[in-house]
Order: sequence, then structure tokens, then C-alpha cells
Amino acid sequence: MELRQFTYVDMVAKCGSFTKAAAKLFISQPALSNYINKVEEELGMKLFDRSSTPLLLTYGGEQYLKRAKKILTQIDDMDRELRDITHHMQGRLRLGFPSERIIYMLPLILAPFKKRYPGIQVQVVSGPGNRLTEMLRGGDVDFVMLPNWTKEKDIAQEEVAVEELVLVAAKGYLKEDHLLDRERKIVNWRKAAGLPLITLNKGHALRACVDVLYRNAGLKPVIFMESHSNMLSYRLAAQGFGIAVVPEITLELMGETMEAEAFHLSERPITWEVQALYREGCYLGEVEKAFLSITREAMAAHKKRL
Repeated sequence: MELRQFTYVDMVAKCGSFTKAAAKLFISQPALSNYINKVEEELGMKLFDRSSTPLLLTYGGEQYLKRAKKILTQIDDMDRELRDITHHMQGRLRLGFPSERIIYMLPLILAPFKKRYPGIQVQVVSGPGNRLTEMLRGGDVDFVMLPNWTKEKDIAQEEVAVEELVLVAAKGYLKEDHLLDRERKIVNWRKAAGLPLITLNKGHALRACVDVLYRNAGLKPVIFMESHSNMLSYRLAAQGFGIAVVPEITLELMGETMEAEAFHLSERPITWEVQALYREGCYLGEVEKAFLSITREAMAAHKKRL
């Protein structure tokens, strides 16, 4: 049994195709197909149902891959520990971000990290939070950056930033009775919450926070539009279609492209924690600990203030 067969089977399962998997593994499709066929012959069972498109794992394939992933994650932990012993700082760091968070966070983190560890290859993937956490559990990424995370038993977390949630609207859209203090940019949430709302679809972390804000105020939102993007919410609010509640990083991402007014939601800023998630019990070496430290420093240095 060779370690590469675990990697090959895992890649085929992810891609659902020998052709796509071969391209990612930089080998020919016939060579990959022949290799998997030989593995199946040695095991005495089929790992993939070739009658389905995309390819699906058989029950035996699912059990095989479950064990294979555990072995691969143990090898990753061993590599990290040996890297600390030898001080030979080569290898990779695999990061997962939600789509807009990667636009903001990665440019702040990557330069100082690569300056300190030029031999570490940084690989990134973006997507919805639930898919990223499944990738984390499966050993496909090392860290996932998510806000407002509820602790789960198999995932550890460390706070890397605290972000304020702010209300944005077109200039002049909010009237005096919507505000507690215009000079300090503080809204009267009970009044402003009655305005049309532009928000994210159900399932997003921010949407859950917005729902809590309305519930605590004893109000039901008047939703103008739901979407997948805080940047879209900001742009629509800037055009006067309603209000939007967004994390402060959205202000930085939008810059001067379509300026809206931003307000605090209360006299005491309403915030959420951004967490770095990783597998419970995994080995955190020098590189991983430095990444967490660099991330905290970069996020604190670039914090947006109203």
C-alpha cells in the first residue's frame, strides 16, 4: 500500500472525474485510471461507482477514504512537528475563507507571512462557511476564517479579530427621528429597523445576527431584497433602496466606489468575533502559531473606525 493512493483516491472523490483529478494531480487520465484499477484489484472491491456522473464512492470507498483521510492528517501533523525540530521551514499552509472575507483578509496577511516564511506555500480556497468547515474536518484545509462561530466538539477556535456591525444607508436617507446622535453617527435602532432592509440570505452568519437584532427589538424586518453578498447590500443601500447591516470590513472593501453613510447600531458598538478554526487536537507548529499571530496583528492594524 502506497501513501499516494490515498491522495489519488481522495482527489478523484473530490473531482468526481478521473479527467479532472488527473489534471490537478499533473498526471495523465489513463495513468490515473489504471492506478485506481490496480488499487481496487488489490483491495478486492470497487472504490467508485463508474455508472454515475459525477463519479461517486461506493460504500467500501467511503470507508476506505475515511481511514485514508485520518492517515493523511496524521502525516501532516508529523511533517509540522519535524519541521519544528529541523527548522527547515518548507511546506504548505492551506486556508479557507468566505468569498468576501478572502478579498479583505488575505492581502493583509499574506505579505508579512511570506516575508517571514518564504518557503511555505500558501494555498487558499473560498466558499460558504458550511462547506469550508466540512473541508476542515476532512483535512483538506488547515485553517478556516469565520465570524460568530458556535463551538463544536471536533473543531478548535482562536479569536483573530473583533469587528463592528454597522448600518449603512444613502446620504440623507436616515431622518432625525431615525438617529440618537447624528454627530456621533449612532442610530435609533427601533426607529431605523422599520425601514426597508437589504440583507443576506438565510444561512449566512450575518443574517443570523441581523435576525437577532430585530428579534431583540421586538420587530419584524421589512425585507426589500436578500442576496449572498454584503458588498451588494452596501451598493443597494447607497442607492437609497433601504438600509443594510454589514461588517465593518465591507466599508473598506467598497472604498469610494459608491459611498454610503455608516452608523453605529447603538451607543455601545455591536460586534462579532472572527475566529480561526482548526481541527481539535492537531499539531500547531511554529508556522501555524506565527500565522495566527500575524493575522491578529494585521487585523488590528487595519481596523476600520467610523
